[in-house]
Amino acid sequence: MGKRIVAVRYSPDWLGLTDDDTRTFLRRHGIDENLLVDFMALWDGALKVDYRSFRHELAGVSRASFAAVRGAEVIPHEVLRETKRAADDLIVFVDDDDWLSPGLFEALETACPHPLNGIWWGSILVGPQFESYEAALREPIVALRPLKRIIYTNNYAVTGRALNWHGYGRLFEHYHADRRFRKFLLPPKKVPLYLSAASKHPCSTVAVQFLMAQPQFRADIRAYVARFADQLEEADIPAEYAWLREPVRQVEALVRRALG
Repeated sequence: MGKRIVAVRYSPDWLGLTDDDTRTFLRRHGIDENLLVDFMALWDGALKVDYRSFRHELAGVSRASFAAVRGAEVIPHEVLRETKRAADDLIVFVDDDDWLSPGLFEALETACPHPLNGIWWGSILVGPQFESYEAALREPIVALRPLKRIIYTNNYAVTGRALNWHGYGRLFEHYHADRRFRKFLLPPKKVPLYLSAASKHPCSTVAVQFLMAQPQFRADIRAYVARFADQLEEADIPAEYAWLREPVRQVEALVRRALG
């Protein structure tokens, strides 16, 4: 059996993040380069925990989640890129605000002991759907995304064989992996379990893109953030996903500190 690896994508020094760092990141993803600069000014002016400190603390919550995954080696993506992987290695790519089930690799190995190219599973969304501003305030904040053939940020693993053959550029980011998986002659195996979560907190890039386009948010950012904290408190997390409860609790506490 090869290594079981959690590879963390770009995770900057949040406390030392510069405005130019954010512009470089956003340009790379084809997003308005001033989006985060404008958001940080709004956030920092209204809340008691500034944007950089908020992201730094969130990353700490995620690092604890990754470290709790049994049998896993957690490494930065830069380290992973430096070596050729063994064919039977299994690699999960994550962002530094994602969460994983502690039994992730155990569940995958039970369901698919010898994957050829990779595996994908269900993703839990912790955050609004962003269909409308009103819906974001009203709808439950924890949702099991449909088990469709869609790769989200962290609900897939690739083998060392696939990574060596197809290359990092085609599998490293989830949207590239989703396109590449559809072209595999032998596609990754579907495991109908929910084993990871994407945290769409107000400072996540996806949330920022949505929120900064909403006049109501710009007019009263604290109202949105207060409602987000209440939604976290109200979240109904089933016992089978009990591993979610502690990160959700920690994020709620952080958000309430930000509100002061």
